[in-house]
Amino acid sequence: MAGGQARASAERGVRFAERHESTVKRVGRAGVAAEGVVYLLVAWLAAQVALGSGGGSADSTGALAQVRDTAVGPVLLWLLALGFLAMAVWQVLDAATGDKTSHRLSAAVKAVVALTLLVSCVRFATGSGASAGQNQQTLTQRVLDAPGGPVLVVLAGLVVLGVGVATAVRGLQKKFEDKVEGSLSPALTALGVAGAVARGVAFAVLGVLVVVSSRGDTAKSRGLDAAFREIAAQPFGAVLLLVVALGLAAYAVFQIVTARRRRRA
Repeated sequence: MAGGQARASAERGVRFAERHESTVKRVGRAGVAAEGVVYLLVAWLAAQVALGSGGGSADSTGALAQVRDTAVGPVLLWLLALGFLAMAVWQVLDAATGDKTSHRLSAAVKAVVALTLLVSCVRFATGSGASAGQNQQTLTQRVLDAPGGPVLVVLAGLVVLGVGVATAVRGLQKKFEDKVEGSLSPALTALGVAGAVARGVAFAVLGVLVVVSSRGDTAKSRGLDAAFREIAAQPFGAVLLLVVALGLAAYAVFQIVTARRRRRA
């Protein structure tokens, strides 16, 4: 009985998604633009780290803190939150109705990311924002303390590393073109490639740091902020990090400019 009710509810959800797909997609595109805004601020913070003047956290929470500190910060945070809410709904429906397993899995992951950013926006808007890096470090320590924890942390780091490599490769193959309705100009294509490669490098470095943190140095697992600072600490690291920051800015501009034409997030 319970199984039949669950299947019936799922079927009703799919039918609802199919009826309102175009409307949900149009509204959800606002979340793509919101993601672009956050990445633009992250790129700025990464550049500050490269130049030696970055005291804040160079990740999504640092970006939202920058928004909070403006004159209209709370209003902007609520607008970003609405954008991420719309994006999350869109991706949940895509995960339920997608025609390819890879697209459905990607949509599910993006839904989780959008919901995470939504929660962060709400927390900052209400004055209770916390560092994403600190939260990740705390989670890593809890996993390390569990039976078999170091192995789990290594596996998680390898997954993040794999995502980084795949992101860069897909960018070089221009797979992002499939996400946009119509053709892309050479300038937008260049932005898409640069942005994907930069994100891939950042995630790959983060994956390596998570693996290293399995030895007990959980500060290495503090998210993108730790990855940026690790890059900056290498020989010629400041130059490399500036290049990555420019790539992230390129990704941000690509997201914002193509948001209204997206068929997938």
